[in-house]
Amino acid sequence: MEKNELFIYIEEQKNRIIERGRRFFDCPELGFKEFETMEMICAELDKMGVPYEKGIAMTGVKATIGKGNGYHIGFVADIDALPRKDGEGRIHSCGHSIQTAMGLNVLETLVKTNFLEETDGKVTFFFTPAEEFIDFAYRDNLIREGKLEFRSGKQNMIALGCFDGVDCILSAHASGDAATKFDVGSTLSGFMAKKAVFTGKSSHSGAAPHLGRNTLHGAMLCMQAVSFLKDQFAPEAGLKLNPVITKAGGDVNMIPAETIVETYVRANDNETLFEACRRFDQCVKHCAEALELGWEIKTTAGYLPLKQSDGLNEVIKENMLQFCEEKDIINGPVSGASGDVGDLGSLLPTVQFGFSGIEGRFHSDEFVIKDEGNCYIDAAKVMVGTIYDLLTQPEKQVRPENFPQKKEQYLSLLRQNQ
Repeated sequence: MEKNELFIYIEEQKNRIIERGRRFFDCPELGFKEFETMEMICAELDKMGVPYEKGIAMTGVKATIGKGNGYHIGFVADIDALPRKDGEGRIHSCGHSIQTAMGLNVLETLVKTNFLEETDGKVTFFFTPAEEFIDFAYRDNLIREGKLEFRSGKQNMIALGCFDGVDCILSAHASGDAATKFDVGSTLSGFMAKKAVFTGKSSHSGAAPHLGRNTLHGAMLCMQAVSFLKDQFAPEAGLKLNPVITKAGGDVNMIPAETIVETYVRANDNETLFEACRRFDQCVKHCAEALELGWEIKTTAGYLPLKQSDGLNEVIKENMLQFCEEKDIINGPVSGASGDVGDLGSLLPTVQFGFSGIEGRFHSDEFVIKDEGNCYIDAAKVMVGTIYDLLTQPEKQVRPENFPQKKEQYLSLLRQNQ
């Protein structure tokens, strides 16, 4: 079968594909609450006659097509939405509904054309919940009830073994640059959440301040130390460290006995992320001890930085160039955003290319899918073309290294920082 036959199928189904995308956009649900979305995905798979597992990590869906024992591709789509900023309901303001529709569009194309029957490979489609790192009270309650282990969908699915045996991960995400069609090789920052609690001794601030131990002083000293710390990392490391005081004390006439400082530590690579976390802890410890204060640090694992596979991105770009010119592609954009696809990238060869077609700011109520052709049609063709090349040209395949050991270390990191 020629690759162009896959493109022709997508073009012939263009109207139906776009209509499917609109239906998923009109069904925004928050993470681990995507029950209607899950049922919509399963209904589409039922129509195609594709077997699947559902209810994985609450609302995730997994479907594998192809019976070969060769190269195993994983396609990952997020399915969750965000709250509207006006407080009225929810909205797909990060474009995850496009990813969901893309997964179904690509899957249908591969099934209806019978392409995989000509190969020894297979493709597993993962529809993953709760990428947005929000709604902590709800998620932490699910963890306490034993329904989840971690706050994110992919983190739970990794722990459940869903990605065991997969050779690579393909994904795509809407991009905000309207002047181009695609981007390739972008970065995503990783982050860890820090909560530092300074404890001291309360006393009357007028009559006997010397009898107290002012925790606000320790917090302010720590914040100043952290501001100096940021200058000790190279700009390309992408360190972002902006602590805030979330609890400053009590009554105005009392020396505060407890002050809390919280921050995200963000960085473009694991080495910088973990070193910045260590040095933030040192700032807390030594600033507290200098003023004879107590201290405690709570670390919560967020997401790891995304390190994309250069080899897979070469295949992605080759397929982009079938639908645009070189000037329409941004290479290696640096993003301060984060996503749990970075966790997958720490374990398996992973790519997440970007596609334009959005109007309005991401994570805002003004988010609109403007260019449906690029979002739903051309982006799907790039993905289908990449899958075709990887399964028909073994020299382009990229395989994981030391996956079991990496997975064990990764889960140990998460479990130590829950």
